[in-house]
Amino acid sequence: MSGTAIRVGVDLVPLTRVQAMTDAGDDARLRRMLTPAEIALSRFPTGWDLHGVAGRLAAKEAVFKLLHVPGRPLPWQSIEILKSPGEWPCVRLSGPAHCWAADAGIEAVDVSISHEELFAVAVAATAAARPGHPHMPTHAHAHKSVPVHPHTNPHMHPHKEETHAEHHLVQP
Repeated sequence: MSGTAIRVGVDLVPLTRVQAMTDAGDDARLRRMLTPAEIALSRFPTGWDLHGVAGRLAAKEAVFKLLHVPGRPLPWQSIEILKSPGEWPCVRLSGPAHCWAADAGIEAVDVSISHEELFAVAVAATAAARPGHPHMPTHAHAHKSVPVHPHTNPHMHPHKEETHAEHHLVQP
């Protein structure tokens, strides 16, 4: 397709960063970074799923990087990393992230997340119909939540994510 650009974002999050937030009792910070649906997937009666949280944060950052919006803060609540019925990660955009994606002609974002003992890494990829860097989104008034992955069900499987599951990772 003419004018299509491939965009990729990648990020790495050390588990020590997430561990430091949970050890400090910094639930408020995590709750600013994760949506209620993400928290339901990342929190157990015994505590936080450190690998799951690190993977989601890395995926959010990776998705943000491929949106190409210089000078904008990462809208943590506008980029959700959930689970599809097949257990792989999927992306749901809303608010500013959805507007930026629409302005770039992005219809879908794929993510892959991998966890190891000390790190979580994520890669996000998409094809954008309009290459370049939007300076002012034309859809700034839209705040509708739109699933980027058509089979998103945020409440499907609230248990711990498998190591090496497909995801995009994001760094806070």
